[in-house]
Amino acid sequence: MTHEELNSFLEANPKVSWAEDEDGTLYFRHSQYDSEHEKVKVTPDALSSVTPAQLEKILVGGRNVDQITRITGYFSKVSGWNKGKRGELADRERSSV
Repeated sequence: MTHEELNSFLEANPKVSWAEDEDGTLYFRHSQYDSEHEKVKVTPDALSSVTPAQLEKILVGGRNVDQITRITGYFSKVSGWNKGKRGELADRERSSV
């Protein structure tokens, strides 16, 4: 990845914060999925071989999945529900026939 690609990636992903140390090693953190102490370390050599898509995959780590459920005959994303509806979902009991 070039520096231009890295800048474009960071502009397109405002929830990704980064820092650089004296050696040129970069530290990335995705604020939506990681706590303050979880960072991804990328050395300058590794940065040249990683693509923006690979970096995003590493930072997100498979955690950007929407839960979809079927209620009254149609599908909807749970992320769009209000607090009460999410509570109803948590209280549901599953049964098998």
